[in-house]
Amino acid sequence: MDYMSDLNEQQELAVTTIDGPLLVLSGAGTGKTRVLTSRVAHILYSGAAYPWQILALTFTNKAANEMRFRVAQYSEIAHLCGDLWMGTFHSICLRILRSNCDAAGLRRDFLIYGEDDQKAVLKRVITNLALDSKEFNSSDWVENISNIKDKGIFDFDKMVLSPAEQKILREYNAELARLSAIDFGDIILFVLKLFATHDEILRKYQNQFKYIMVDEFQDTNAAQMKLLKMLTQNQYVPNICCVGDDDQSIYSWRGAEIKNILEFEKTFPNPQVIRLETNYRSTGNILGAANSLIKNNMERLGKDLRTAPGVDNGEPVYILTVPSDWDEARFVADTITRNANNNFSSFAVLIRMGSLSRPFEEEFTSRQIPYRLIGATKFYDRMEIRDAIAYIRLLVYPFDDVSFERIISKPSRQIGPAAIAKLRESGKSLMDALRTTKLSAKQQILANEFLSAFDFDWQSVAPKEAVQQLLENSGYLKMWRDSKEADSAERLEHIRELVNSVVAKYNTIPEFLEHAALMMTDDNDNELDGKNLVSIMTIHAAKGLEFDTVFLPAWEEGVFPNEKKSDADIEEERRLAYVAITRARIRAIITNAMVRTVFGQRLYQMPSRFINEIDSRYVSFNGNQKPKYSAPTASQKPKFKNESVVGKMVSHREMGTGVIIAENDKTLTVAFKTRGIKNVARDFVKFI
Repeated sequence: MDYMSDLNEQQELAVTTIDGPLLVLSGAGTGKTRVLTSRVAHILYSGAAYPWQILALTFTNKAANEMRFRVAQYSEIAHLCGDLWMGTFHSICLRILRSNCDAAGLRRDFLIYGEDDQKAVLKRVITNLALDSKEFNSSDWVENISNIKDKGIFDFDKMVLSPAEQKILREYNAELARLSAIDFGDIILFVLKLFATHDEILRKYQNQFKYIMVDEFQDTNAAQMKLLKMLTQNQYVPNICCVGDDDQSIYSWRGAEIKNILEFEKTFPNPQVIRLETNYRSTGNILGAANSLIKNNMERLGKDLRTAPGVDNGEPVYILTVPSDWDEARFVADTITRNANNNFSSFAVLIRMGSLSRPFEEEFTSRQIPYRLIGATKFYDRMEIRDAIAYIRLLVYPFDDVSFERIISKPSRQIGPAAIAKLRESGKSLMDALRTTKLSAKQQILANEFLSAFDFDWQSVAPKEAVQQLLENSGYLKMWRDSKEADSAERLEHIRELVNSVVAKYNTIPEFLEHAALMMTDDNDNELDGKNLVSIMTIHAAKGLEFDTVFLPAWEEGVFPNEKKSDADIEEERRLAYVAITRARIRAIITNAMVRTVFGQRLYQMPSRFINEIDSRYVSFNGNQKPKYSAPTASQKPKFKNESVVGKMVSHREMGTGVIIAENDKTLTVAFKTRGIKNVARDFVKFI
């Protein structure tokens, strides 16, 4: 059968093992998406379940769409795809809430608030509580509330919070309830509460989902894990299959708990564990370097990536020391210019943090190397797109005060804070209050123009036409057409794309708004548009991507790993380094600078401990050490002075430890960590 063709032995075992708990440890580039989609196909082909009895959970809309597309390629079951419960944790939970909104204590047309909406609500709450907005910053509190809700705790009174924090959380949730809204964290939390308080609803879904599959299991947080436990509890042997890689767990900062995958056997006793270790992406030296690095972690289940049949060891992983961060950027630009052959999209620069991008951006610009900065503003994060969506939301949900406040002054209608405060006195929604509250003559004229833009039967026309009419009649499109801002034409083009390419795909505007709410909170920001550009991005953003050549700059102590202290923090940093190396198909080039400017300060840097942890069999240091396997050609290999000690670590009895930045026959110039740059005799230093 098609879905079984070209599977290796471990993949086939993972596809056909459908009874009981199963953990599939899928290393980088080992074909986990193929396994998941083939597994869905196998369950359907074998008649083990109907499509609506299969629950497949992902972390991004892109992953869910990719899985659904692949399953649909199998012609005999393509017509069943529409009945699969396949989507992100949040989209699936939203579907459950929409079907059980009364039991969940929600209006049928409840709203979903993203970060901008949350900030607006929190600013008002913090102001009303007479709290210092600097001490209680609304942006910080969006993150705080997300962290609290991601723990899956809905009895907030039992949490250890200060009185002020308790007040903010309580008033914020009360304000959401008043606005008939929930935030992104509430989507799963409300389902957990629904299941905990309505046993008959929980049993319904437990009985419905005969097979549960989870992608990227290492990224699950506490709330998501509670959901899986609830859905599988009281089942004698739960048919749950979790696919993930403990070595790629890099999101603890947003709530992911690696213990979920490490303790799978405790949660689901007597599971089968299958390791996918054949990598279909990288050469042998790249995989050897990654394997040798990650073995230094203690908290892991263990596996070794190996090359696919017919793939050789390739070039070594290059490790280069350069004098400064600007030399680093020049070296990367030189290498790309020399080797690109107009194929710029095959190169990527993966950085530990966004602030490291500036030298590369400036160097690439001056050398006319085309590039893109991934992680810049996403489509749904653009101001004009969020404004347009606020207009559309207010059209469908006139009670949405947050959207009202966002757009009432776009374009200006002379309705400022004082007028809005007057509208609030009515106790009605701001939109209803605007229709009945007496304002100044000029304000009233502009208010009537605003209201008239919404007064049409939007349900009687196609969503695209309704949205176009609304944005035109409200003056929002005219505002940008008349704008003198340099990017006004680009903003109009983005709005045009929203209306013509996105809204037009949906049968109803509420369907589009639900899609937009999920997209605005989707974690997936690593889309590439197919243009011929070098990619500069953080390592986190690069997860799931691959390139022929990957540059990994700033592998220095305090930068990568950063200045975190705990063993758990260092282990996560090491997993991030593992992810970085395994993005490379053909070559990986690691660099460290002896001097780096950080927040305006020139600092003397020590090479990252991760460099020393990579087995020397797989690397070439500064172009001197011969790799064990096939060497690169002369044109590919970076040129460094033969037998140079520049870049090596030394210790001096009086000066301490440092890095050699220059040399001659008898003396060395060393950047000491505590004493600065000094010239010392070779005989008085010890190489570390």
